[in-house]
Amino acid sequence: MREIVQNYMILCKSMESLIKASGYKNVYLAEKLGMPPTNFSAKKKRANWTPDEVDQILAIIDNEELEDYFMVQLMEEDIEANEPTIPAEEFNRRMGWS
Repeated sequence: MREIVQNYMILCKSMESLIKASGYKNVYLAEKLGMPPTNFSAKKKRANWTPDEVDQILAIIDNEELEDYFMVQLMEEDIEANEPTIPAEEFNRRMGWS
């Protein structure tokens, strides 16, 4: 359960870079969320999104490339947190994959 919360916190912190990678403009996203662009920019900088705002933004910008980008960020967070990792070959062996 804690991992879900930690991943959500990482997602909120990552929203600025996800929005940038998506190519959408702040003004457009602010309009879609029904907030002034200045408020949107402030929220983006502070990473203090509500769950509804995160959901609305992701509904607009989400695509497979952004999901991959976010997965890399999660993996980097795990590495920085000194989470135990194993090489891909070992993982494949343990899973019974060739």
